[in-house]
Amino acid sequence: MAGEGGSMRVTAINGVKMYVVSGQRSLPTWHHPNKLKALRKDNEYRRRIDLIQDLNFNTASTRIKATPDGEYIIVSGTYPPQVKVYELRQLSLKFERHFVAEIINFQVLGDDYSKLAFLCADRSVCLHAKYGSHYSVRIP
Repeated sequence: MAGEGGSMRVTAINGVKMYVVSGQRSLPTWHHPNKLKALRKDNEYRRRIDLIQDLNFNTASTRIKATPDGEYIIVSGTYPPQVKVYELRQLSLKFERHFVAEIINFQVLGDDYSKLAFLCADRSVCLHAKYGSHYSVRIP
């Protein structure tokens, strides 16, 4: 059974849906601002799906949070314990950092990814800045 879901084809076999994703033309950067504004009313443009490149983990992702400015998504995952930061404007991976222990939770301390706090499974709190690990303290 195959159906059309807008410009994306959907095939369902034994209750499992498979989506056919194809590339489409991106908008030129030199477009006039009024033309870009008019796209807000274009239903096909509004229903498009943008995929973030390299948004995957070997085992699982545990937490996903957006920065308050809405420019970045921060994702923590397990085995190996790591955090990845994605830039939404470019739809790509900004950087990734690996940890010694699994990340239980994290908090964005600034407006962007420049200040982060991570609570790890080994009872440590790791503070990170743009340049990397800033300070780590273990809680008794």
